[in-house]
Amino acid sequence: MLAFGAFFTSVPIDVFISEQMQRQQEQLQLQQQQHQQQQLQQELRNATELQALAQFLGGVGIALGAIVLAVGIGYLVVSYGLLKGKGWAWIITVILTIIAIAVQIVSGVTASMFNASFIDDTNSFATGIIAQIVGIAINGVILYYLYRPNVKAFFGKSQPSTTIQR
Repeated sequence: MLAFGAFFTSVPIDVFISEQMQRQQEQLQLQQQQHQQQQLQQELRNATELQALAQFLGGVGIALGAIVLAVGIGYLVVSYGLLKGKGWAWIITVILTIIAIAVQIVSGVTASMFNASFIDDTNSFATGIIAQIVGIAINGVILYYLYRPNVKAFFGKSQPSTTIQR
């Protein structure tokens, strides 16, 4: 016992405290490194998910762009046919106008049901209904114009009227 006591009295207490503090610092550094590794792994997962989302949205954008391009080319072809008085252009325009009227009616009905059940904003409801009515009216005017006798005759769909209208 005497030797044990002599050892502790001769060794400074700072040695024991510094060793204990070093162990605590090493444990703290190890915990910090583990935490940093976890953060890095989470950031890598987030980056991978973001890259996958960007690739998906890029593919969707390309597909939508191709569709819009095809529709635009179709409209150019039909516009050329309308300018030149081609009968097929008249038929396509009539069909597309009737489809547009049907879509606007269905869209107006479903939008009004959606607004009535979920949204309590009468201004947006009224604006939506008015927009649908205006769209239907514009397409109605287009159909009326396409069925005028002189227009039908221009497209070769009937004989022009020879009577003078006053």
